[in-house]
Amino acid sequence: MSSQPNVIFMLADNLGYGDLGCFGGSVPTPRLDGLAARGMRFTNFNTEAQCTPTRGALLTGRMPIRTGTFRVPLPGEPGAYGLAPWEHTLADLFSDAGYATACYGKWHLGNVRGRFPTDQGFDEWWGISESSDEASYTSHPLYPPEWESPKILEAKRGQDPTVAAEFDLESRPLMDEGITDRTVAFIKRNAEVGRPFFAYVPFTNLHPPMIAHPDFEHLSADPLPANIAELDHRTGQILDALEEAGVADDTIVVWASDNAAGTLLSEPMGSSGFWRGTFGGGWEGSIRTPAMVRWPDHIPAGVVSDEIIATYDWMPTLAALIGEADRMPTERPIDGLDMSAFVRGE
Repeated sequence: MSSQPNVIFMLADNLGYGDLGCFGGSVPTPRLDGLAARGMRFTNFNTEAQCTPTRGALLTGRMPIRTGTFRVPLPGEPGAYGLAPWEHTLADLFSDAGYATACYGKWHLGNVRGRFPTDQGFDEWWGISESSDEASYTSHPLYPPEWESPKILEAKRGQDPTVAAEFDLESRPLMDEGITDRTVAFIKRNAEVGRPFFAYVPFTNLHPPMIAHPDFEHLSADPLPANIAELDHRTGQILDALEEAGVADDTIVVWASDNAAGTLLSEPMGSSGFWRGTFGGGWEGSIRTPAMVRWPDHIPAGVVSDEIIATYDWMPTLAALIGEADRMPTERPIDGLDMSAFVRGE
């Protein structure tokens, strides 16, 4: 077994402050509540107001204005968007430290050669390069048949992505199941050979179009509660995989959302709790989301913190927690703060 801790970072999409049980939500989320109870839960975790900026900040430790990821690109916009090839990502840092790295899920940080996950430090990737709303494109009667349809892609480091499946309204509700299955296999594969691993797991729920997975659609006529329940279940499957592989105590697990809830494309996405504001704005209802971290015997259990932390703090914090703080870039501004002593309770 490796002496370096593994890291799993799970990221929900558009899940609001008030959507989880441990944050006052009405949908039961026992696995996430349990994760929070066994670690540290943050009540003042701050993101960016959109998907792309938050993901850029998370993976670089830098404000989105520095990395060019300061807004979500519009469909059909010309030019390359996302993380430039010269950005040094969290996956680059883990890879340089000898970790196996994988991204399973929504990327939203580039869709051309040089800007896919496997160009940015990840050994493998399965998921969508853009956002979940693409699943509905081909269902529109005016969608031009000569246009390429959205795809689910997969890739290995050093290779161009290939098409894994069509991304449409049929595959949309099955995405988080596919993300979880691949994450579980990645955990098992690396635990068996004793290699430390970093898995970045950006789920697609709760982003529109919301369609309940067949296993959860019986819970509600409204897909929102069903999708929250599925997120909880998928999280539990990943936690169970760590236990079954015998590496739960040696794994740092972080769970957060990329931005808060509200209404998008005329579709409600969940609850911002008691915070004012909605998706895309500057009020807390847009940028304050649930977050939690667990590392048995290293991070105190049952702690609820009101201290301010931000998305770009995770890169320097995780680098320090795995003993690789010296690998943080020094030739460029890093906006995140190392919160490792704080989360350890020191």
